[in-house]
Amino acid sequence: MKRFATPLLSLTLLLGSASLHADTLLDVYRQALESDPQLRAAEAAWMAAQEARPQSRAGLLPQIEASANATRTTQEMLQPGSSKESYNSRGYTLSLNQSLYNQQNYVQLRQADAIIAQAGASYEASRQGLILRVAEAYFNLLSANDDLATAEATKRAISQQLRQTQQRFEVGLSAITDVHEAQAGYDAAVAAEIGAKNGLDLAREALREIIGQEPVTLAKLGEDMPLLTPQPANIEQWMERALEQNLALLAADAATRTAAEGIKLRQAGHYPRLGLFANHSYTDNTDASTGTESKNTAVGVQLSVPLYSGGLTTSQTREARALYNQANENLEQQRRATVRDSRSAFLGVTAGISQVLARKQALSSAQTALEATQAGFEVGTRTMVDVLGAQSQRFLAQRDYSRARYDYALASLRLKQAAGMLSEDDVVEVSSWLSY
Repeated sequence: MKRFATPLLSLTLLLGSASLHADTLLDVYRQALESDPQLRAAEAAWMAAQEARPQSRAGLLPQIEASANATRTTQEMLQPGSSKESYNSRGYTLSLNQSLYNQQNYVQLRQADAIIAQAGASYEASRQGLILRVAEAYFNLLSANDDLATAEATKRAISQQLRQTQQRFEVGLSAITDVHEAQAGYDAAVAAEIGAKNGLDLAREALREIIGQEPVTLAKLGEDMPLLTPQPANIEQWMERALEQNLALLAADAATRTAAEGIKLRQAGHYPRLGLFANHSYTDNTDASTGTESKNTAVGVQLSVPLYSGGLTTSQTREARALYNQANENLEQQRRATVRDSRSAFLGVTAGISQVLARKQALSSAQTALEATQAGFEVGTRTMVDVLGAQSQRFLAQRDYSRARYDYALASLRLKQAAGMLSEDDVVEVSSWLSY
C-alpha cells in the first residue's frame, strides 16, 4: 500500500499548497486597475463625454469676438493727371452675439445629459467587467495549474506502476500484456502533461494581458470556502433588481434618450432663431489726403427663419428617427439579455452549490475506490488496468472538485454583475476565501 502513497501525496502538495507571498484576487485586481487598457479607454471615453455639457451650454452664452487690423495702402491716380499716394490705416472691431431663442441649443443641453449618463454607465460597467475578467483569468489560471498538477501526478503514478509491472514481469509474476497496458497508460499521460503545460501557458498569457505583467504565484481557494445561497433566495427579485440596476441596460436606456433628443435636434432646424448683436468698430485713415477717423456702434436684434435647405433638415430628421429605432431595439435586446443573464447567474450559484457538494462526495468516493483497488491488486484480485483506472478517476475527481468551486465563485460574481451590484467589496470577499 505504501508504494502508492507518494503520487497521492505529491498531488495533494501541488494542489493544496500556496506560497506565503502568493497574490490574492484582490492584489491582481488592483494591478489591473492600474494597467488594464480597456478600463483606461473607458475612463477616457467617460471624461470626453463630460465635455458635452459645457459645449452645449456654450450656445446659450454670449459670443464675443475682437479683431484688429493695420493696413498699408498705395493709391495711384492715372486720370486726370498722374499722382501717387501711400498711407497707413488701422482699426479694431468688437462684436457680441447673444442667442435669445434657438431651439437647437436647448435640445443639445438635454441631449448632453443623456450622453453623459450613457458614458457614466458604460464606464461603471467596464469597471464591473474588469472584476469579472480578472476573476475569470485568475481562476482559469488556477484551474490550469490544477490540470498540470493532475497530469504530472498521473504520469508519476503510472510511471511507478510501469516500473513495478516490468519488475514483476521479469520475475515471472506478471504477463507481458500488463507491461504493454502500463506503457500505453504512461504514453497517454505524457501527452496529457504536454497539453496541460500548453493550457497553463495560455492561461498565464490571458492574465498577463490584463495586468500588464507576468503573474506570480496565486493564492488558492481554501477548503473552508463558504457556499452561500443568494439573498434574497428568489430568482424573480434578482431579475427585477437587474432590470433596475444593470449598468449595460442603463447605458442602453441613456443611448435611447440620446437618440430621442437627436430627433428633436434635427427638427429644430426648421425653427426660427432670434439673437441679440452688438458691434463697435474704430477706423483711423488720417494718413490719407482725405483721411478720416471714425467710431461706429450698433446694437440690434436679428430674426432668422429657415425657409428651404434643399431637403437637408428633413433628411436628417428621418435619419435621426431611424437611429432612434435602432437604439430602441438595442435597448430591448439588452433588456432581454439582462433577464437571461440574471436568471442564468442565479441558477448558476444555486446549482454550483449542489455541484461542489456532489464533486466533493465524488472525490471521497474515488479515494475510497482507489484504496480498495490498490488493496485488491496487492492480493491479486485486481489487475493493473483496474489500478490505473482508479488512479485516473481519483485525479480527475480532484480536478473536477476544484473546477466546481471555481465555477461557483465566478457564478456569485456574475450574479452581482447582472444586478449591477458588483464592486471591490465582492473582490475582497472572494479573496477571503483564498488560502495564503
